Amino acid sequence: MKVNFYATLRAVVGAKTVELELNRRATVEELIYEIVKRYPALHEHLIDRQGKLHGHIHVFVNGRDVYYLEDDYKTLLNPEDKVDIFPPVGGGWRRMRSQPTL
Repeated sequence: MKVNFYATLRAVVGAKTVELELNRRATVEELIYEIVKRYPALHEHLIDRQGKLHGHIHVFVNGRDVYYLEDDYKTLLNPEDKVDIFPPVGGGWRRMRSQPTL
């Protein structure tokens, strides 16, 4: 599965895109946990003190914001899916339906 990082997250990971192979179909939440496990420096950028994904982080699956997917962070991923992870960008605030605890 391809995972793309944007802006400041690219510098932390050291790449624009990484390929991750998961042993089974994972949820978006499990993918984020795996990313933080493989790139520990991302922890502070993605995860808050309560172990939840920062509300200002945007995760897209195949071009759709996870917030708008029916199962949000519990959405099952397929190996051919493309995931994009964005750090905060200027302006606005949005309320999260739910945030995964990692």
